[in-house]
Amino acid sequence: MSILFGIRQAEGHSVEEPFLRRMASTTDRYAPDGTFLKVKGRIGMGFQPYHTHQRSWLESQPGTDLQGAMVTFDGRLDNSAELCSLLDLKLEHTPDSMIVLESFSRWGETCFSRFVGDWALALWILAERALYLARDHAGTRTLYYELTKADIVWATHLEPLLAERNDHGLDENFAAAYLSSQPIRDLTPYKNVRAVSPAHYLVVRERIVTQKLHWDPTVGERIRYGTDAAYDEHFFQLFQQAVERRTGPGASILAELSGGVDSSSIVCMSDHVRKAQGATPADLINTISYYDDSEPNWNEKPYFVAVERARGKRGLHIEVSSRGATFEPPDMEYVWPGPDGRTLSAETKLEDQLAVGQYRVMLSGIGGDELLGGPPDPLPELADSLVSLQLSTLLSQGLEWGLSNRVPLVHLIRDAGALAVRLYIRQSRTPVAFPSWLSASLRKRAVRLRFQGTSWKRIGYLPSSIENGLVWWSIMETLILPSRRLLARREYRYPFLDRELADFLLRVPANQLMRPGRRRLLMRRALQKIVPVEVLERKRKAYIMRGPPVALTENKPKLLSLVSSSRLSDLGYVDEIDIQSSIAKFDALSCSTSQHLLLAIQLELWMRRPAKTLGQADFNS
Repeated sequence: MSILFGIRQAEGHSVEEPFLRRMASTTDRYAPDGTFLKVKGRIGMGFQPYHTHQRSWLESQPGTDLQGAMVTFDGRLDNSAELCSLLDLKLEHTPDSMIVLESFSRWGETCFSRFVGDWALALWILAERALYLARDHAGTRTLYYELTKADIVWATHLEPLLAERNDHGLDENFAAAYLSSQPIRDLTPYKNVRAVSPAHYLVVRERIVTQKLHWDPTVGERIRYGTDAAYDEHFFQLFQQAVERRTGPGASILAELSGGVDSSSIVCMSDHVRKAQGATPADLINTISYYDDSEPNWNEKPYFVAVERARGKRGLHIEVSSRGATFEPPDMEYVWPGPDGRTLSAETKLEDQLAVGQYRVMLSGIGGDELLGGPPDPLPELADSLVSLQLSTLLSQGLEWGLSNRVPLVHLIRDAGALAVRLYIRQSRTPVAFPSWLSASLRKRAVRLRFQGTSWKRIGYLPSSIENGLVWWSIMETLILPSRRLLARREYRYPFLDRELADFLLRVPANQLMRPGRRRLLMRRALQKIVPVEVLERKRKAYIMRGPPVALTENKPKLLSLVSSSRLSDLGYVDEIDIQSSIAKFDALSCSTSQHLLLAIQLELWMRRPAKTLGQADFNS
C-alpha cells in the first residue's frame, strides 16, 4: 500500500515543506518507489507510492485541479471504467486520483459511496475550506489523524504522526479496550490520535470534525431467487470477480494457503481463472502455508498439501511456533503493542525466505468464515420469524434445528427472543468477562466504549440484518494492520470483503448459507468443481493453541519481575498484587485467563520499549 500523509494549518498560516519531509523520513524504509510532496498555502500533502497494480503507474501525486483542490489516493478503484464513462474521461489516461477529483466535482461528498475497491484518500477542497479523509467500505487501508488547536495532521501509517511530538501519552480508552480484549475500532495507543473508521469519511472544517457513513452493512432488503442454482451461479460470478480484481497485472502476489476452505477457495478460483486463460501450473499464483508441529490441535498440512497436489504446484511451507516467546521488547522501533524479541526474529527469517519473489501483495481469506455461514447459528433466523409473527415458520425451523442440535424447541425460541431483545435495546449478545486485576475505572470505561463508533441500526430492520451488520464490524477488527508489522508492510487484499460480493452475501437468506446439520451450504455447492472435496467438506477449523499458555508458565519468574514495577499499575489501570497473583497461579492446562494476561504483558512491554523508538513518550506523566 502506498503511504499518504499531510497537514492542514490554521487559517492565516502556511505549511513548510521541511515539516512534510520530516514526516516522510519516518516511513522511507517502506517507500521504495520515492517520495513526492506538494505545498499550497495552508495545505501540504505527501505521497510515497508503492506500486502494486497496473493502473498505479498512471499516478502523479499529490494531484491538483484548477479550482485549488488537492488529493492523495492509495488503492484501487475496481469500477474505474464505469466512473470514467459517467464522467466522460478516458480510462487509459486517467489515474484513480483524478477520478476522485472529478467525481467530487460532479457529485460532492456523495461520491465516496460510488467508489468500489480498496482505498483510502485525503481530499482538500479549497472552495469549501474543507478536508475530507475517507476509507473504503472494509477498511483495507488504514488512515490516522490528529487534530490539535492549530492544525490537523494525517497519515496512513502511525509513524508520520509521531515525527514532531514526543508528548503522546497512552490513550486511556485504548488501554481499556485492549486490556479487556474488546474491539479497538478507531482508537490507537496514542492520546488524541484516531483512525478514520471503515466505510466512513470525515469532513474537517477548521476544528469541527464530522463523521459520516458512506456504506452500510446493515441491509433491509433480501435477495430472493427461485432455485438454489440461481444463488450458486450469482455467488460464483461475484467471487470470481472479487479474485480477478485482486490478482490482476502488477506486482508479485503471494496467496496465503492455510488449508482452510476460505484461503483454499481463493487459490483454487485464481487457478480456475488463469487456467481458462491457458496458464500452466508454473504460471499459477504462488502460495505460502504455515505449520506448527508442536501444536497437537493444529494439523493443517494434509489440507494445504491436498490443494497443492490438485493444482500441481508446491508453495512455500513456513514452520512457525507459538512457543518461545521472549517477553522482551524487540530492539527496534515499533508503534503498536504486540511484538516481542521473538517476533522480530520470526519476521526476519520470513523476509529472508520471501526475498527472491519480491512479493508486494498478500491475499488473505479473512471474512469468508463469518460471511458464508462458517459458525452455524440459527438464532438470528429464528428471531426474524419470531418478530415477524411467522409462527408456523418459527415452529418448523425450530424443530429442524432442535433435532439437528439436540436442543429443545422451547429453548431455541426462548434464546431467539432474548437475542431479538438484546439487538433492539443495543445490548451485547455476550457479557464482557473482565480479568480480576483490571481496575474498576477501566472496566466502566470499557463498558461505555463497547458500542461507541458502531453503526447500529435497529428500527425497521430484522434481527438477522442487525446481527449481520455487527458481524461485519467485528471482521474489521481482524484485518492485518501495517503499523503492527515490524519489517515489511505488504499490501493485503481480501477477496471475501469485495464490496459487491459483501452486498450479495449480506442479503442472501440464511437458509442458503446454512441449514440444520449443514454449514457453508452456498459455498460448498458453488465451488464443488474447483476446490478439492477433502478441503471443501472438512470440519470447521477451530482449535486451542497450547503454545502461549505454555510460554506463560515457563516464564513465570520473568513475568513476575516485569509486573513487580508495572507501568500499568502506576497509571492505575491494573492491580499489581492481583496480576502478580494471576501469573503465579497460572496453569497452562486451564488457560482461560491466558489471553488477558498476554495482552497486559504486551502493553507493559510496549510501554518499556527502547527510548529510541519514534514518538516515545513519558507514559507515567
